[in-house]
Amino acid sequence: MARAGAQRLTFAVVAALPLLSGGGAAAHGVGSSQLRLRVDGARAEGAWEVQVRDARLALGLDPAAAGDPGWPELEARAALLRGYLAARVALTADGAACAIAVAEAPLARSADQVGVRFTATCPGQPRRFGLACDLIFDRDPRHRVYYAVEDARGEHAGLLRADRRAVAIDVRQSRASTDFVEFVREGIAHIWTGADHLLFLLALLLPAPLLRARAVWSPRPGLAATAREVVKVVTAFTLAHSLTLALAFFGVLLPNPRWVEAAIAVSVFAAAWNNLRPFLPGRAWALALAFGLVHGLGFAGALRNLALPIRARGLALVAFNVGVELGQLAIVAVLLPLLYAAGRRRLYPRAVLGVGSLAIAWVAALWFLERAFDLPVFTATG
Repeated sequence: MARAGAQRLTFAVVAALPLLSGGGAAAHGVGSSQLRLRVDGARAEGAWEVQVRDARLALGLDPAAAGDPGWPELEARAALLRGYLAARVALTADGAACAIAVAEAPLARSADQVGVRFTATCPGQPRRFGLACDLIFDRDPRHRVYYAVEDARGEHAGLLRADRRAVAIDVRQSRASTDFVEFVREGIAHIWTGADHLLFLLALLLPAPLLRARAVWSPRPGLAATAREVVKVVTAFTLAHSLTLALAFFGVLLPNPRWVEAAIAVSVFAAAWNNLRPFLPGRAWALALAFGLVHGLGFAGALRNLALPIRARGLALVAFNVGVELGQLAIVAVLLPLLYAAGRRRLYPRAVLGVGSLAIAWVAALWFLERAFDLPVFTATG
């Protein structure tokens, strides 16, 4: 009975993930913006940098008209955007409010981002600097605001989100500080909400409790053998995506995000198809290693436009990657016993491995069409 229950639960997981992924075709589309501040005595100079899509969203415009098509309409509303920033950002020095003045200069545009500059005058030189903002959270609760605050002696970095809209920073320190826990949480959230990463990992792990010989699947001899296969896959994936995540974060690799997303869809399809028509039989770890390089570029998308202070960047990257690994390990810890128990059942190769891999391959193919050719596949089918 326990094994039958495990098989039913595993099948439910396999069936549910492709359905959940339909709403996340653009798996890394969580909006983000940056607040950068330089504190000098009682004065602070700052800049808010936000994607054109999110700037349009903030003003109630259609966010789909991003990039060049969305820029003229946004530029014509520059005064509204400056007013939006002034109304939704508050700075304090030791509890006393600082006066914010937004620069009247034209909006600064870099690639697909728009920048608004401002200054803040505080009652005195702060020891504890407060930052509170309500930027876009009402229109997109998933939005993230990364902040970087610098003064003559220290650099401080972290992030704000819908349920954490204010932070207090001890300035005039002699060291850099990074909100390590928040970046760890961000890494966990990124893999847990990244449907394509989850389906890739699931496709690689579905055959873990089985051995294939002469086109016939049979159970592996014991939990230890299954665990070794899972460790090989997870280790290869971790090594690969950690490498490209670091290279992309520090600007060594700067691929086109659109093609990264399309390549990730290809990787999901390949991992699933290898279960149906094996072209690398018994070498799921090799797929994890090769395509993990692409997924690392996708992970970097969450931090792609993050201009942290130099001394804070390394720690932020480490924290984010730790979060990704913790999120991944949590998934594996749940799946391993379920897959092992279900894999002992006669119907597993067809009912779970076969049907699950076919469903994953189908979703991945639709993702590729949508990402590579801008076809509204999920919009049309949903």
